[in-house]
Amino acid sequence: MTWTEITELIRGLPPWAVGLGIAFAVVLVVLLAFGIITLLGSPFRRRTADGDSHLTDDVRELRRSRAESGSIDGGFDRLVRGTMLGISPDGAAGTVLLVGALAATASYLFNFDELLAAGVGLAAGALVMLVFYILRNRRRQAIQEQLPDGCFQLARSLRAGLNLPDALRETTAYTPVPLARLFDRLTVALALGESTRRSALRVSDEARVTDFDLFTEVLILNSESGGNLPAMLDRLAVSIRDRNQYRGFFRSVTALSRITAIFLALAMPAALLIYRIFQPEMLWKFLDAREGQLMMTAAVILEILGIIWIAFLLRRQDDY
Repeated sequence: MTWTEITELIRGLPPWAVGLGIAFAVVLVVLLAFGIITLLGSPFRRRTADGDSHLTDDVRELRRSRAESGSIDGGFDRLVRGTMLGISPDGAAGTVLLVGALAATASYLFNFDELLAAGVGLAAGALVMLVFYILRNRRRQAIQEQLPDGCFQLARSLRAGLNLPDALRETTAYTPVPLARLFDRLTVALALGESTRRSALRVSDEARVTDFDLFTEVLILNSESGGNLPAMLDRLAVSIRDRNQYRGFFRSVTALSRITAIFLALAMPAALLIYRIFQPEMLWKFLDAREGQLMMTAAVILEILGIIWIAFLLRRQDDY
């Protein structure tokens, strides 16, 4: 079969068959590339015995935390970790690309225009990113809720006679994720000989929780001035627990207002959907008129500004 015959055969196929073939080809190329990279990387991978620990293994997390600060990929990494979905940054990026590709392919199969199909794929990928942004504060809230118990456990370990790195390592075994990972990173930094101030401030910058900043300041103050660290940790844990209870009370009191804001934000899309289903002629006449276009543009802009303002207020609320 010549190339011309193959081309004519492809042109004679229906659009859904062409789109399905393109999607299959893309998946096949990605799997083939992944297999080649895996096979080429395995001969050069350093092999270690089971249970064998090296200094490079301990310093890897420390190097990664330094490389994350101030970079675009570091911000995306913090965003994915903040969702508490248990996926890696590479997996999150792959999910965004996969959802966008599937949405664009599905739009093409329904005989959409190529530019419109690309727009649908872009919107689907942006929707996944929006979900990540909505869920990004789950990690901070988890750290906030786990911190009082972590401080109490650390104080008990210090009273048992352990030094600070050993007490942090013991606390890590009894503390859930994500607070355990912060304590573990602080333990590794102290075990490698880094000062308490530098290691605590870097871990605090990763947590981005106000009460965890207070916790690090307590550790820094004790390392530089001394004092009864277990007693200070107990007092800090009690104050953090009181603030957590106050935040819970505040959220329960203002729950009705937040739900009302959500329904008000959904009012315009719901109205457009109802007109599109039951009275499409009226909707198209409204959109064809210049006044209707101006009103629709103003409504969309005000809707976006309102959502951004509410998100800003909620973000400021979660900072304290």
